[in-house]
Amino acid sequence: MNKNYPQIDLKQRNSNTKNDDIWYLFNQSNHLMIPIELDTKEQIVGLYLFENHSFPVGGQKHLFEITGSPFTTKLAAVKVFHEPISPSLHKNYEKALMMLANSIDRCDSSTHSDETSYWAGRLAEQMGLSNHEVSMIKKAAKLHDIGKAVVPRELLIKPGPLTIDEWEIIRRHPGYGANLMEPVQILHEIQPLVRSHHEHFSGEGYPDGLSAEEIPLGARIISVADAFSTMITRRIYRNPISSELARRELLRCRGTQFDPQIVDLMLELLLEKK
Repeated sequence: MNKNYPQIDLKQRNSNTKNDDIWYLFNQSNHLMIPIELDTKEQIVGLYLFENHSFPVGGQKHLFEITGSPFTTKLAAVKVFHEPISPSLHKNYEKALMMLANSIDRCDSSTHSDETSYWAGRLAEQMGLSNHEVSMIKKAAKLHDIGKAVVPRELLIKPGPLTIDEWEIIRRHPGYGANLMEPVQILHEIQPLVRSHHEHFSGEGYPDGLSAEEIPLGARIISVADAFSTMITRRIYRNPISSELARRELLRCRGTQFDPQIVDLMLELLLEKK
């Protein structure tokens, strides 16, 4: 933090922050604030604040542009929670991330996170996984893109191809998403699934270059569900393609981008739907 700027005691829980402190965090730091406590009128009265140097400076500004939530001086008196979050607020934090996933969908006028969760759940059931595993995979699929909340909104809705630098920013979203789950223990089980959903079976994906069974099974499932949903879901920047064309694309990338067994199961599910 800038040495010339007043320091905030981040170890003090339930503390009030000053206007200048709020705006500094909003515009210039690696901190993020996630609303985790509302009053009876659905107004924000509690924020969880954490610092993670992987987040981009200005990530808070991007997040609130995507959610459409006003970030004004009215927030100057809210409670600010720092680690560890009380267990009583864990579900609040998880709910906040779910709402963030919905905001990202609204940003590009899609239902992408719900579609991805649906198909990931169907695939997990088709593989005979336990009810708990299916539930965790569906949750991870719903949250798979939340890391996009801290990148510029204009990149998420850009109608043309991304530049190399813009693409590099977007490629960081799986790591950002996994980091957003760090404060709450109950989300740690699905962190690797969110982090690895853009890994390729061939080892040419990101962010860690994992291959084949090095990639968590849930992430391999989400990868196929995510790709199919991306292709068939209308987005603000492009029209969808038909299920048949999407099916051909999955087949083309079978064994390179995608786990071949999971592609085969997806194709079976699509045949059943006809």
